[in-house]
Amino acid sequence: MDLVIAVGGGGQHIALSVARLLRVGALAEPIEAFVIDADSDSRLAVKLRSFGHTVSAGCQHPLDGAEAIVPPFARDTMKETAFRRIFLDDRADPLERELFELFYDEESGGVDGGVGVSAGVDIGKGMFANPSVGSAVFASSKGGAMDPLFGRARTAARIFVVGSFLGGTGAGITHQLIKLVREAVGPAKPIYGSFLLRWFDLPPTTGQTVDTSTLLASMGHGLEYFYRYTRALLDASMLLGVPDHPTAHIKAVAAAPENDETVSMYPLLAAYGLLMLPDKTDTQARAMHRTYGLSHDEHDPAWALRRKWNTPRGSRDATLGARLVEALILQQVYASFRQKDSDFVDFDYEKARSTWGSLISNVARAQHDRESAFARKVLNALEARGAQLRFVTGWFETVFGDLDLSLFGDPRARQLYAAYKQRRWKAPDAFKLLIDAFQFESSAGAERARGHQPDPDAELAMKIERSLLAALRS
Repeated sequence: MDLVIAVGGGGQHIALSVARLLRVGALAEPIEAFVIDADSDSRLAVKLRSFGHTVSAGCQHPLDGAEAIVPPFARDTMKETAFRRIFLDDRADPLERELFELFYDEESGGVDGGVGVSAGVDIGKGMFANPSVGSAVFASSKGGAMDPLFGRARTAARIFVVGSFLGGTGAGITHQLIKLVREAVGPAKPIYGSFLLRWFDLPPTTGQTVDTSTLLASMGHGLEYFYRYTRALLDASMLLGVPDHPTAHIKAVAAAPENDETVSMYPLLAAYGLLMLPDKTDTQARAMHRTYGLSHDEHDPAWALRRKWNTPRGSRDATLGARLVEALILQQVYASFRQKDSDFVDFDYEKARSTWGSLISNVARAQHDRESAFARKVLNALEARGAQLRFVTGWFETVFGDLDLSLFGDPRARQLYAAYKQRRWKAPDAFKLLIDAFQFESSAGAERARGHQPDPDAELAMKIERSLLAALRS
């Protein structure tokens, strides 16, 4: 299993992209995540942990491990989270205080600015674009909070470290983190890095520690350290940010307020590193510690959707656009099942009893449940899966706009997408697809292994979705 180590807010954005790509089958499975950030209750963190509030007993998180966010310090044993009070107490001697104030400013370190000593940054809520704060906190507690990470890294097939060099957490701990992971796993384990440079703009502020200039300063220091020391610890790496002369499609976006998700194409491109970097890395490239970027086609706003991603079993189209077409169709299929509730739950549709009805009846008997009651649970689980797909496709529509995806996907998927796009979709289309899907039921690929087995209704919903996808790719 591959391991994605997501650091800070930038890492969480990339982890969200990885989770979305896993949900639509654009990334091969399995992948596990270890997410590191000080603020585990921000809107962004909640969105990642809950996958947009779609995770339930009937529908698990697409990215194993993303349900938990680990602070880069031992939060449970800390009495104080104010940065100054962590390192200086009432017993600190004058030399300690003088050294502390030499290295930290008033806003981040809480030093004496002539108006009394303040507490400085509250690290329980983040590092507030102070790499020096992030690195100091991580160095002081790396032996405790991070211990589970190194065990997972040793057993991972490959390791991907993702994040940015802009904020306090990413710029402050990424370099030391990579060094410690490399020491833990040895020289032979493949480790790759995919990092965001400047990709968003902050609004003008006064009296704040975080603004665009501090982000750019962090990025400059982070890049210098990366090229001097960190890059040599990685097999290959990718850097992504706004170029000097951006076009309309790749300019920096406005940062979301209140530490929410900032919707942009850049985290998606950073997630592409999980495919590109191992593919680009041979023995010679590994010895050279190569760093890559991506070129942009300003004449084709959908160029990222035309990239080759995972090719699921039975499909002839490996593009990301093909996976989105399938996700859009599945949403319509599940909505049609609810629209014709009795056709699905009571098997009133032609041939329903001999196809999905037979499967549901067998499982219902094994569970000592009534057929219709269990069928309704399966339908609820399918709708939960549809909610996750909407969370994915809605994000892509925000990034790319209302694009025509009619040239993506396998022939049957294109046919049904055209009906959806031209508003000719009818509920019988969904039920005919479901009946046809059961000829592929035994050959559909297995769901990836999870830490715990889903409930029978959720497991059956996954099986139905796999069979529907096999039918779409036939």
